[in-house]
Amino acid sequence: MSKSELEVQVWFVNLIHDQKYITARWAKRYSKITGVEVEMLVKATILFIIGLLIVLKEPHYLANGLLVIVPIILTFLEPSERPATGIMFIYWTLFGVSVVFDRILEYIPLYYIFKLAAFIGLFLPPSNPTIELIHKKINNIPEK
Repeated sequence: MSKSELEVQVWFVNLIHDQKYITARWAKRYSKITGVEVEMLVKATILFIIGLLIVLKEPHYLANGLLVIVPIILTFLEPSERPATGIMFIYWTLFGVSVVFDRILEYIPLYYIFKLAAFIGLFLPPSNPTIELIHKKINNIPEK
């Protein structure tokens, strides 16, 4: 396993177990309520969302809803977890462009699953040299 793959794996594990993240706090809370192990609960949630995206007649509402709600929660309700302003600028720009072309691209099988995965990829740790360079350039942009 390469360094970048290991870094991404550690990032996902932290999102599930490190209580400083809203996802870990959510998983722990619902694990106590349901009595289901945290990892199993997270996997079931992911599979449920993927299943909905496959069977729904209008999956763009779910996919685009998640892609709007999650960054808003991170930005306004959990400011300690807010991604860098530059990353969010890229995120919202790409999101807007993708929404414009959704109706054309949705004929690609499993398009909305790939779309969610691609947007999650924007928040991955910058282990790839190209992504690391982009992060460095973005972090040099002064915030207002």
